[in-house]
Amino acid sequence: MFCQKSRITLLTTLSFLLSSSFIQGQSNATYNLSTDSAVNLAASQKRVYYASFITEKVRIDGLLNENQWESGKWSGGFIQQQPKQAQNPSQETEVCVLYDQDNLYIGLKCYDNEPEKIRSVLSRRDEISGDIAGVAIDSYADKRTAFEFDVSAAGQKVDMMHLGDYEWDYNWDAVWDGKATVQDSMWTVEMKIPFSQLRFSDEEEQVWGIHVWRWIDRHMEESQWKLIPIDAPAMVYLFGELRGIKGINSKRKMEFLPYGSTKYSPNTDLKNKTNYDFGLDGKIGLSSDFTLDYTINPDFGQVEADPSILSLTSYEVFYDEKRPFFLEGNNVLDYSLGRDLLFYSRRIGRAPVYTPSLNDKQTMSLPDNTAIINALKVTGKNKKGLSVGVVQSLTAKEKATIYTGNEKEQQTIEPLSNYFVGRVKQDFNEGNTVLGGIVTSSLRAIDDDHLNFLPKSAFVGGIDLQHNWKKRKYFLDLKGFYSRIAGSEEAITELQTAPQHYYQRADADHLKFDPNHTNLTGHGGQVRGGKRSGKFRAIGSFNWRSPGVDLNDLGYLYQADYLESDLELKYQVNKPKSIFRDYYFELSQKHQWSYGGEQTKEEIELHGFLRFTNLWRIHAFLEHDYNLYDTRELRGGPKLFKDPTWETRLFFQSNNAKDLLIAGGPHWIWSKNDLYKRNNYTFYIRWQISDRFNINSQTDIEQLNDYHQYVRQLRLAHDSKGYLVGELNRKTISTTLRLEYFISPEISLQYYANPYASVGSYEKFRRVNDGSSTDLGTRYWQASNLQLEEQVYTMTDQQGETYRFSNPDFNYQELRSNLVARWEFRPGSTLFLVWNSNRLLYERNTNHSVSQSYSDLFGLKSEHVFMIKFNYWFSL
Repeated sequence: MFCQKSRITLLTTLSFLLSSSFIQGQSNATYNLSTDSAVNLAASQKRVYYASFITEKVRIDGLLNENQWESGKWSGGFIQQQPKQAQNPSQETEVCVLYDQDNLYIGLKCYDNEPEKIRSVLSRRDEISGDIAGVAIDSYADKRTAFEFDVSAAGQKVDMMHLGDYEWDYNWDAVWDGKATVQDSMWTVEMKIPFSQLRFSDEEEQVWGIHVWRWIDRHMEESQWKLIPIDAPAMVYLFGELRGIKGINSKRKMEFLPYGSTKYSPNTDLKNKTNYDFGLDGKIGLSSDFTLDYTINPDFGQVEADPSILSLTSYEVFYDEKRPFFLEGNNVLDYSLGRDLLFYSRRIGRAPVYTPSLNDKQTMSLPDNTAIINALKVTGKNKKGLSVGVVQSLTAKEKATIYTGNEKEQQTIEPLSNYFVGRVKQDFNEGNTVLGGIVTSSLRAIDDDHLNFLPKSAFVGGIDLQHNWKKRKYFLDLKGFYSRIAGSEEAITELQTAPQHYYQRADADHLKFDPNHTNLTGHGGQVRGGKRSGKFRAIGSFNWRSPGVDLNDLGYLYQADYLESDLELKYQVNKPKSIFRDYYFELSQKHQWSYGGEQTKEEIELHGFLRFTNLWRIHAFLEHDYNLYDTRELRGGPKLFKDPTWETRLFFQSNNAKDLLIAGGPHWIWSKNDLYKRNNYTFYIRWQISDRFNINSQTDIEQLNDYHQYVRQLRLAHDSKGYLVGELNRKTISTTLRLEYFISPEISLQYYANPYASVGSYEKFRRVNDGSSTDLGTRYWQASNLQLEEQVYTMTDQQGETYRFSNPDFNYQELRSNLVARWEFRPGSTLFLVWNSNRLLYERNTNHSVSQSYSDLFGLKSEHVFMIKFNYWFSL
């Protein structure tokens, strides 16, 4: 009955959204979404730039003194986008575009009548800092995606991909050259962008979208060659046009990026303290718009480690992809729904999933990652708007080496596996409508009985449709997918009882656990749409995941078995008024249920943002969560009622354009009678000591009191199960510290440290009686007798049940740090010298405060790793 009501709600929502001119087209000739007529007029003006052909290549030094620049047309007429939209900028800017058969050249003159105030600040690549200017090229001409290239006044490069409506991929790195020079009355930029780094159709004459912009940091002012209003629902469809590019070399080159690394680990338990690694990433241009990427033994060496996290929940921690091969073509392969992904590339080449058991006399050596035998990827988009993405990868059978004295044996810890992803998208109606589909599969050759807990195959298929109308003011986004996992009875039992599913929940009538199943199927999806421009905006969504859906063989699934509706209302003003530069207010309401109709959460949140004319800003949040029934807290046990909570956050930030930036604020959550209380304080500081040297640090201090924290499952009389909770008192201190010194944009020395300490103690242990009861006395059975001896508790509860369990108190200390010398000696080619130092201690007790635990980090035994890594990019 509940699912039927959900379907009716979904169909009603669809009918409402589809009723507003679903198949309407749109023209870019007139923009009328702003209440300011000057903005509408400027955004409606069509701007076209004709590039000039040159026969001699330009030397990229940032000076613009070559004769070639005199042959091109310098175009000004930039208009301010913020803070005073559609008005003249405070400083003039000019752009010139040249090309030869192989490269696009961009020149920018950024005039400034106060050149001493130009913020020429060096920073890491892809980090926007100080004054900056750049260009974005819609070479697909699809009005949806674009390649952006920016250079700061200090000469630091930033590149990214526009993936759609205000979504960017900073992980995309092209091989190009850019330099900047600060002069007496301006700063200038020179860029050389090889056509091989762009994707375009095989036409005699190219017509591309172009966006040129400049940022003046001290004023937080952005000016643009062709105005894209700050409250426009999307960007790329409002670009200007770049014409005049004819007869360029559309033949795709072959690119190679071989790497070699040497790693020395002097004080670790590894048998082989010195390791050598070699590999190759490469590209082959199949056509002017499709590329084949391949990798042999891809580079797993991350210069910066994943952050320290101690999670006490059942949910998997998500980490970003770092490997260059898997970052290519993300705009085509992406299929995401909130936190969930149908393709999560870190599954390929993951750490082996099985760890052998050892006795006291044994030691073990095992690989950090599963070797990738081969991986191929084809991505691209043709002139008819068809996008294609294909990934095929085979990973090796991995073994651990177990040493017993002078003898050794091997045991398989990861089976031979094959992974496949296929993604297609087709644009219609000038990019306003996109229809797509995706298929993923995983196959494992399981030959060892101890690996039967792994599925043998996993299949996921999905479709998606996005439609925009009224100049993208309104949108509708539909996604739906199906999954099927197959394997042994052991594997499917493991999957049914995994945290994503918890089929074993005794109080969930809609979940039927079956230990004889050899497959698990399910479905999920999302309906999202609304109005996303103007002062008033409204967006609604409905998400669902059936109990049996699973993506985690090649994707990422946070949780199955839920239905969720969400409504967001927003009022935004981007025009300066009184002491305010801009501000907005958001009101959102969310409802969540399980598939059996159990209400699990209701949430209402108010969020306000204010930015003042002195460029300080404040975020303020107020949230109320009620009707809370946690179906995951007891790790497969019954749902647990949690008392309503209030949450408030306040975050302030000083002027980002100053050398000294301070930010931070409190984050408080509390419930009635302090059954749940969390106080978190964030302190952030960035000190730009000079244009070449900066320090930034963020420290979070948290105190958590949770009356309902899960401790363990109990084995009771008559072989029944019980669930033990306790009051957790946890204190955590975490700091992220960076020191960066730049000799030039290409040569830098960077230090990163992440000290993390968390101390937790438990008291007031209770056994769950009726987890769904709102009355504390009914919800739990208290302890009538509790004794601790040699770190083992013996507890007797009110029902006379006696059981023993280990002391769950903990002390977790971790310090991850590295020192990196980086030299990009030519575009795309880099030498790294790295020193990694890791310190880790996890104890099942706590005898001191979190401050002492934090300070003791530096006295822990450290494992040092020294690494030299070298890669060299070239093309044929």
